[in-house]
Amino acid sequence: MIQSLGGWLVNVSIAMTALRTNLMRSILTMLGVMIGVFAVTLAVAVGAGAQSSVIQSVNALGSNMAIIVPEPDVGGGRRTFDRGRLTMRDARAIKKQIPGVLYLAPQLRSTIQIVAAGNNTTTNAVGSTADFAPVTNSAVQTGRFIDEADERSAARVVVIGSTVAEALFGNFDPVGQTVRINRIPFTIIGLLESKGSNFGSDNDDTAIMPISTMRQRFNGDTLSGPDDLNLLFVGFEDASSLVESKISITQLLSERYNVEEKGTNPFTVRTTEEFLEQTGEITAIFQIVLVAIASISLLVGGIGIMNIMLVSVTERTREIGLRMALGAKRSDIRNQFLVEAAVLCIIGGAVGLLLAWAVGYAMTTYAGFLVPIGLSVALGAIIFSACIGLVFGGYPAVRASRLSPIEALRSE
Repeated sequence: MIQSLGGWLVNVSIAMTALRTNLMRSILTMLGVMIGVFAVTLAVAVGAGAQSSVIQSVNALGSNMAIIVPEPDVGGGRRTFDRGRLTMRDARAIKKQIPGVLYLAPQLRSTIQIVAAGNNTTTNAVGSTADFAPVTNSAVQTGRFIDEADERSAARVVVIGSTVAEALFGNFDPVGQTVRINRIPFTIIGLLESKGSNFGSDNDDTAIMPISTMRQRFNGDTLSGPDDLNLLFVGFEDASSLVESKISITQLLSERYNVEEKGTNPFTVRTTEEFLEQTGEITAIFQIVLVAIASISLLVGGIGIMNIMLVSVTERTREIGLRMALGAKRSDIRNQFLVEAAVLCIIGGAVGLLLAWAVGYAMTTYAGFLVPIGLSVALGAIIFSACIGLVFGGYPAVRASRLSPIEALRSE
């Protein structure tokens, strides 16, 4: 075993000497592998970052939740009929008849302008209930969230996100300040903890007020009925099956609105579980395409390795013949060139990995997009680059080991 290990170390030493002898050619050869490993590693890391962003987006939206929208699901086709109606009566029926419901957050949505201290900003307003906070995993950094008393009295209070707060008050605590929303005075009672941005959407650019206030002040003419909703969030117990809950909600709404068995349901019901599955499939396909494209450059790098190793065998034919004459076995010659190709690829792979890490760090730091390159990815990149060397260096190594010692010694 010690002799075997010593033999491999000797081969590594010979390989390093050969690479130093033809330094420029070695660098140019490693360039192909370096670019290939860089591209593949970055593609894998970007795919992992995209999956992480998807999970963060769903967690920001809420967990173990169903979303009900009064719009028919027509599979992306053009809708040629009116939207359905979703009302508070439907929401109460769901809470009463569907098992496992913990939270119910009916919502009205609108775009509003907020003015304070000479500053103004346009943001997304949400009118909801106290259940909005737990169902969407929202928490206040300072102050408090809206409560049942605010809903009953249609209080002119609002909870804002950090983006809105920064636009209006800079770094000052906005809680307790008076703002004007569409010329109506409101009091800020809470500042939400930041959720960040996902896929270009700023989760902190929001203002939340009691649903009764929203209906009374801003949504009087936008819906067909005084009890209508834009959408409904339903939060379930952890033990609840979202698949079964979705079926139960769909059946309940179909019965309430007399939807025929094969008719188009005027409601779309989606669960967070479905969001994760669908977006996970999309990011997986995205990652496969990226890796496939990046692998082309790695294939080109491998072909370059094979080409250079064939040239090296031709240039060192006399050396091969001399080693055989001194007692070297064919396996020794083969292993020598295999190790040389593997070392060439490992060095190129290591440099490519460092470049991928640097680009990933820059993207994470300056672009805000997570590009994780973990230990498993790093080891995989090094091992994969070594395998490239062994695969593409295999033919030149075998060819070198099959040379006739006499003919090799006669070579000029």
